[in-house]
Amino acid sequence: MNILVITPDGDIGRRVIAELLSPEFMVRVITDDSAGFPERWREQVELVAGPTNDLETLLRALADVGSVLWCMSAGTAQEIEPFAHLLSRAIREVGTPRLVTVSSAGYQFIRSAGITSGQPTVEGILDTSGAVIRHLRCSPLLERTLPQHQSILQGETFSLPIPADILAPLVVAEDVVDVALRWLVRRDWEGIQKLTVSGPRPVLL
Repeated sequence: MNILVITPDGDIGRRVIAELLSPEFMVRVITDDSAGFPERWREQVELVAGPTNDLETLLRALADVGSVLWCMSAGTAQEIEPFAHLLSRAIREVGTPRLVTVSSAGYQFIRSAGITSGQPTVEGILDTSGAVIRHLRCSPLLERTLPQHQSILQGETFSLPIPADILAPLVVAEDVVDVALRWLVRRDWEGIQKLTVSGPRPVLL
């Protein structure tokens, strides 16, 4: 089974690739910097050279692919909508059957969503691609609090750019990877769903 990881350099993408390195799967990634791709993976991962935001590159990358992972960057609709239109068009032209997206659940908790405000719009664009889709809306990653380790150790506090009275069920990257892998490798699911991926306990910030 061929699986395309569009964002191989992020917290989730690189972990997904590591888990898929087995004879059962052929992993494909898009990169315009093949020299910077990890040496240890080069013999096991198919590299499609070119910019991600190019239709021809996307069409080549999607050929014979069973499922796709795209980890959505945070941004406004104006910033990420053009790529969503491009990806939706490419999936529709190739007939790619399954798409898994990873994004933030933050806009569900905050009335004025700020940097996550583009994600619902982008999900709607992708929903027109003809693929069956799972949109994974993830709580903030626990790993992204690590730069605040001194504050955590000294004052037992950390901060996130959301209102102080919001309950934030933080999640670790590996838990997000497990959920993404579950949908990427299965072939028995249909329809379009939006799923929240959160940690076991809410944390009052």
